[in-house]
Amino acid sequence: MSGEDASWSGEVRVSAPGKVILHGEHSVVYGKRAVALGLDLRTHLTVSAAADSVSLCLPDVDISKTWSLEELRALWKQMGGAQAPDAAPLADAQAALLRRFLGIEAEAGSPTRKLALLSFLHLYLAILPRPLPMRISVNSQLPTGAGLGSSAAYAVCLSGALLHIAGRLDPGEGRANLEKVCRWAFRSEQIIHGTPSGIDNSICTYGGAVNFKGGASTPVEVPPLQVLLVNTKVPRSTKALISGVRERRERHPSAIDPILDSLDALAERGIQALHDLASATRDQDRAAAHETIAELIEINQGLLCALGVSHPSLDRLVALAQANGLRAKLTGAGGGGFGIVVEGLAGKEDVAKCCLDLETHGYQVWRTRLGAPGFTIHHAQ
Repeated sequence: MSGEDASWSGEVRVSAPGKVILHGEHSVVYGKRAVALGLDLRTHLTVSAAADSVSLCLPDVDISKTWSLEELRALWKQMGGAQAPDAAPLADAQAALLRRFLGIEAEAGSPTRKLALLSFLHLYLAILPRPLPMRISVNSQLPTGAGLGSSAAYAVCLSGALLHIAGRLDPGEGRANLEKVCRWAFRSEQIIHGTPSGIDNSICTYGGAVNFKGGASTPVEVPPLQVLLVNTKVPRSTKALISGVRERRERHPSAIDPILDSLDALAERGIQALHDLASATRDQDRAAAHETIAELIEINQGLLCALGVSHPSLDRLVALAQANGLRAKLTGAGGGGFGIVVEGLAGKEDVAKCCLDLETHGYQVWRTRLGAPGFTIHHAQ
């Protein structure tokens, strides 16, 4: 694509999974290990050619915006008029230009909707060789603001689709391409969230399971794990919960630090249990691995309770699961939000009874799986 009038004509459809942290909530903030798995509820993004404008439709966050190609080309020239190198950060001067363009007055306190537009324009203007007319629409199965990676899944989809259109993904370089998508998605997450750990964009890119520590992620082989994803319908503030753990640690470091160390060790053992399940060839070995995974889930919930991040709705969820022979824990920040129930080798009747009990008590339940595939290009022309 060269020349001022270069355009793109075609359609690209991509998707990325959500995420569930199996082990490592809150402790990952302190440099401890976390284990995250791809959640088989996906975000789908479609990019199609347009005439002389760029449209972005994100119905889940109430965004429907169209810019003329002419005004985006003028903005692109103001920002340097060149394709950015791989995963280049948004420079302060460029951020100021984008903020003025979008009418974002202050650095602090910008609404998430505005930051989503800022992130989109950064990726669009940095990845493509020059502004191209297109329509971008997103359809997601993931609830927003739930700690299930909805913003990261969108960032991964957008980054991957734009990189493909720009010809910046190399045929046959699967892992290298995913690393490139992951780095650009992390730039988007930084704009929206400030200082993300990187775990969300990693698992939404690679899928399966990742072993995450100190900003580095390593794939973990894992077979699909059948789970119940449970919405307590209790709103919570991730920021407040993280602050609460920090304050408790400041008051009682000799008590809280060992809990954080135990969560780190638990995550390490959890990785081994996933390896054992993936490599098991005998029924008895699979059963033993499932039982270990379930027991670790139970221990993990107890440790998170000790950090002060559970909630009566989560405690009730855990009790209802236990009454049906299943194990459960919170996932994400806690304080309400979501929990997971691991089915393991439970019978269909027990799982169905557990679902019914949870729904009777007002919970919203999805039967889904962990270990879902990562970023996928479904159609490109």
